[in-house]
Amino acid sequence: MAKGKDFYGNEVTTVIDDACREFGVSQDELDIEVLETGSAGIFGLCKKKAHIRAQRKKTGSESRKKTPQQEPEQAEKAAPKKKEKVRTAPEKEKEKEKPVDQPREEKTPAAADAEPEQKQQPKKAPVRSQKRKPVQEPVVPPSEEALALVHEDICRLLELMGCPSQVTLTVEDATLNCHLSGEHEEELVGTDGRTLDSLQYLLRKMMSRRLPDRMMLALDAGDFRQRRAEELKERARRLAGEVKENGKTQAIPALNPAERRVVHMILQEDKAIRSRSVGEGLFKKVLIYKPGKGSKSSSRKRRGRQGGRSSEN
Repeated sequence: MAKGKDFYGNEVTTVIDDACREFGVSQDELDIEVLETGSAGIFGLCKKKAHIRAQRKKTGSESRKKTPQQEPEQAEKAAPKKKEKVRTAPEKEKEKEKPVDQPREEKTPAAADAEPEQKQQPKKAPVRSQKRKPVQEPVVPPSEEALALVHEDICRLLELMGCPSQVTLTVEDATLNCHLSGEHEEELVGTDGRTLDSLQYLLRKMMSRRLPDRMMLALDAGDFRQRRAEELKERARRLAGEVKENGKTQAIPALNPAERRVVHMILQEDKAIRSRSVGEGLFKKVLIYKPGKGSKSSSRKRRGRQGGRSSEN
């Protein structure tokens, strides 16, 4: 079945008129499928365009065409059946006179001894088939129209915030990178990037319908993400040195998943210390401690909460 052509517009009626002009026929001669009726959105945000799919209706002559599967069936019906051969009386008498099958020859002892040897041959162990890991299909990149709508929504949101900025979109593997630049970079970043992280979370929720499945949106303002990563690496190295000197556990509070990954990656090669995330929710703190230190302190806290005797008292 031929795939129809897609049309977009502000209203369904306008899009149908565009489809009629494109095919040069009236609306009655088209098969029209309405995929999206369109909406104005909320406060001008997340508005959707009307979307239809249209194609010409099939004529009666096309539907009467015989499929290639029907032709062999008709040929089989038309082919004459073979006539069975009629046996005469003399032929039947000859069949009766045929000698009866002689009994099978008895096997010699040597041949009888040879059979068990063949049966006793070890059987080959069945080869176990290895389970294949499911191949994950690559993420389909967003269309040019989807990118244009995402760019328009982000610009509109920044204008409503009073921080109009230049928005640049780039697609890298399964991530849509949104870079903001302009005079309002510091306001958009906020303290330790909290405003930028909150804005990124909001945009991910808003753009989930615009982007393909498993496509992640990453937001950055100026060079904040790079500067933040370098600061965290330097801070993690400094705290690791203090843990080695005095043995006291150190912590870096309120880090998002990407920032926690930076800390864990920079400390994983140092065998003298350990790091782990503690807390609930999106923002967690990272503990840096000596091997065995973190587990003992956490077990003491659990015993103290249960009413048992604490070793610190």
